[in-house]
Amino acid sequence: MPGGGDDAYRVLITELAGLVRLAHGALLGATAVLTDPTGDTGGIPAAEKALAELHDRIEEDAAGTFGGRAEVVVGVHVGTGAEALGQLAQRLLEVAWARQERAPFDERLRTPLGGIADTALDVVARAADALESGTPEDVADVLAGLHEAGQRQRLLYELLGGDVSLDPADAADLVLLSCCYQQCAEHAGSIARHAVLFARRVSREAGEGGRLQ
Repeated sequence: MPGGGDDAYRVLITELAGLVRLAHGALLGATAVLTDPTGDTGGIPAAEKALAELHDRIEEDAAGTFGGRAEVVVGVHVGTGAEALGQLAQRLLEVAWARQERAPFDERLRTPLGGIADTALDVVARAADALESGTPEDVADVLAGLHEAGQRQRLLYELLGGDVSLDPADAADLVLLSCCYQQCAEHAGSIARHAVLFARRVSREAGEGGRLQ
């Protein structure tokens, strides 16, 4: 990783936002398989490719050298979040593979699942933008989406609880998937919450460095 100064910090932020976007790509590919009633598996290789690149990039960054204190904080925090998002994408892929031999979810259940997935993926994408911008407005957008994902999950649970005809295996998969998407939103929210802090900290460190020269 690059070290020292505001310019190096911006390079680091760009790299970390790229990791989050790779995780988003993996999540998008896995989701396409889970929510497509035609059973098109084209999203699986796309997700696997994004995951492989994400893992390689994370390993490369971990082997690099951190710079100032702000770079250490943002590098470890966001890197950990991106890695967790990749693990969740892998879990979604595992469910997608396992369901290849099963009938697709009924539309009345696939629709709310798709709503949770779309909201969570939007939160992840917005978190990458918030990380780069560091503005309170972008962070607020992410946190609003995080709340919406929770609301959509609650509505799905209410639907599942009132459907006595639903196959228990399908119900279990839907709960598992909704939990994965909710966790995606939470990791993205964690990244965004600290985006402003990171930006302020590096500005303060740059100012301190200037006064010491």
